[in-house]
Amino acid sequence: MKIGCIIMAAGQGVRFGGNKLLHPLGGAPLLSHVLYRLPRERFARFLAVVSCQAVADLCREAEVPFLLYGGGAQSHTIRLGIREMEGLDGCMFLMGDQPLCSRRSMEGMLDAFQREPGCVVRLSFQGQACSPVLFPSRYFPALAALTGEQGGMAALQGQVPEIRLVEAAGEYELWDSDTIQDLHRIEDCLTREKPE
Repeated sequence: MKIGCIIMAAGQGVRFGGNKLLHPLGGAPLLSHVLYRLPRERFARFLAVVSCQAVADLCREAEVPFLLYGGGAQSHTIRLGIREMEGLDGCMFLMGDQPLCSRRSMEGMLDAFQREPGCVVRLSFQGQACSPVLFPSRYFPALAALTGEQGGMAALQGQVPEIRLVEAAGEYELWDSDTIQDLHRIEDCLTREKPE
């Protein structure tokens, strides 16, 4: 079974007040934590979709292929990425601003998808579903047709998908970095929990 991964790293960081993916976190740029934990050997193809040259340079240093474009709505990032996943059985969408999502959780999602390849797989904690999300290939056309600020889950509208939840080790794995306050909380957790 061939599964791809799209790392969503094209956000403009409007609420954050700058490019959050480059902001220092635990001695490294925030995005580096996501790239470091990626179980690369489990993916047939992986790609970061970016809209900033400095983020592209960070991906290059980490030996992560990237697609650089001028930026736009979230759906544009999804459409660009999913075009590169043609011929695969499924694709995981991983957020570049979710630095505490663990390798173990991503591997658990991949294992769940391999057991039930027709299901949408989501990371969750105590029933609260979040990103990452792994979609079977039958949803690729709907993902490629998204518009505006629609996220990937909008591709399921009007359908009755089977969804499987994979439990994270802690709520912190679901946290993203929309604001400086979010980042401070994540940094404190990174110091205390040392998630893998």
